[in-house]
Amino acid sequence: MKRLAALLALVLVLGVPAVGAGEPEGSAFTAHEHPGVNGSPALTYWVYRPARLQPPKRRAVVVYLHGCTQAGPDAAVGTRWNELADREGIVVVYPEQSTAYNGTQCWNWFLPDHQTRGAGEPATIAAITDTVVRAYKANPGKIYVIGASAGADMATIVAATYPDRFAAVAAFAGCAYLSCADVTGAAAHAAMGPHARVVPALIGQGTADPLNNPLLGETAVRQWVGTNDLADDGEANGSVPATPSRTEHRGMDDSLADGAGTVGDTCVRNKQFPCAGAVLGLEEYPVTIRSHDDSTGCAVVESWLVHGLSHDYPGGDPRGSFTDPIGPDITSAAWDFFARHRLGALPCEG
Repeated sequence: MKRLAALLALVLVLGVPAVGAGEPEGSAFTAHEHPGVNGSPALTYWVYRPARLQPPKRRAVVVYLHGCTQAGPDAAVGTRWNELADREGIVVVYPEQSTAYNGTQCWNWFLPDHQTRGAGEPATIAAITDTVVRAYKANPGKIYVIGASAGADMATIVAATYPDRFAAVAAFAGCAYLSCADVTGAAAHAAMGPHARVVPALIGQGTADPLNNPLLGETAVRQWVGTNDLADDGEANGSVPATPSRTEHRGMDDSLADGAGTVGDTCVRNKQFPCAGAVLGLEEYPVTIRSHDDSTGCAVVESWLVHGLSHDYPGGDPRGSFTDPIGPDITSAAWDFFARHRLGALPCEG
């Protein structure tokens, strides 16, 4: 145990590889420290580099922001982003909140000091991202941010305050900018300042979430629709419509009963909400996907409503906290959404 503690301490200080069981030979999962900028908090961050990277022109970076009581390695296991990185040849970064700044390791998304550009946690997260992009020679146009729960709320803040850094955002079990208050999207648009642009957004929410209920999740959808409506031409004129351009239902058919009589992993363990779909033997929860398109037909806001899901990350690895092994695979869905977009191009011209 003492040897393990010493090894972990060395990893944190020096950033030496900490490759865990199941990670391919040649990959590396390393911890680093960032001192912060202009008084912003110093943070640990973890970087996963797969054995095979895309060429620099196609090399993307995904920044994943964890939820409360979580840390980088836990989030990496639970969300399976490292597995996707192996398949796609991308770099994944996990900034980690410190108990020195929040006792339950929640991002301080609800405090004004952490809701603007150039200050607080957003500033450090942006600086960490810049450091990783330079270190791994990634394409600056293919940088993305995603988060779950408190991480979803911070991802929205980071995307709104640094639209010149992040090509697109995904937020799962979160709410609107400014502590859920910006339901028109005007405040997020104002926060973009001179860097204002359409930031494509994928929003995910479970219908059985007792912590971040669907009404809160809907504020995130409304905010990003409103923000992007303003950002594309400077006017709130419905250029990104509040009414979905199209709606798709997946899994709402007789296949729901295919697993009847079998019981899967109900997720009865610490740091976990119940996985209700296991009682029905589901492999995937039914999903309603709503798309809000721009004038070219590109979905600049996409909403995934997962029917029956609690406050867990769907399609996750049960070895991580707050995950539900039942799909949809939201990690792959987010990556597919991200891959359609890049900075310096029109939406869907990634």
